[in-house]
Amino acid sequence: MLRIGSLAGIASPIIGILMVLLSIYFSPWFSWQENALSDLGVEQSGGTQIAIYLFNIGMIIAGSLIALFVVLTRSILASNRRNKIAYAILFIGGINLALVGIFTENFPMVHRTVALMYFVTTPISLMIIGSGKIASDRTFGLFSIGAGAVALVVILGLVFSTLGIPIGEIYPEGAAIPEFIEAVILGMWIGIAGIRIFKTGKI
Repeated sequence: MLRIGSLAGIASPIIGILMVLLSIYFSPWFSWQENALSDLGVEQSGGTQIAIYLFNIGMIIAGSLIALFVVLTRSILASNRRNKIAYAILFIGGINLALVGIFTENFPMVHRTVALMYFVTTPISLMIIGSGKIASDRTFGLFSIGAGAVALVVILGLVFSTLGIPIGEIYPEGAAIPEFIEAVILGMWIGIAGIRIFKTGKI
């Protein structure tokens, strides 16, 4: 089961990012400077159904694989409150990523909530996991904290603007670039964690 969980972690970012890029390929209307990635999941002028399916199915699969990764690999972390909280938050992040593909922009309030939950909870979980790993594996611990912190900073302006908090024109046009940067950072961590578990049985 542990090996299946590690493979789920490795596959999640590959599938998620690939499906996003394929969706963009089939969406000639899409602009990195003017759109959000979630725009790919709904009908657009000049858009294609295949692009919509690719994006939404990609989010559902990638998020579900993160949740599966958590469920099948949680036993390798020391059973303490910090790790339980970190893995619970990571599980929530995965579930909310999957929900992004179910509750598209056609359900604006729900979509906004699940998207923000993924973008905020996942980097927080990485920082918590990293703080617990520093003593035993300083390199991976610092990597986890750094990845979580950078991802959170990248998306923070978007979160504030979405909530209507005026902090200047950080993202005056589209949200796709910061969203994609955070997705790559978080995906890289999940993939590396999966590889570590697959090779050593430890995160």
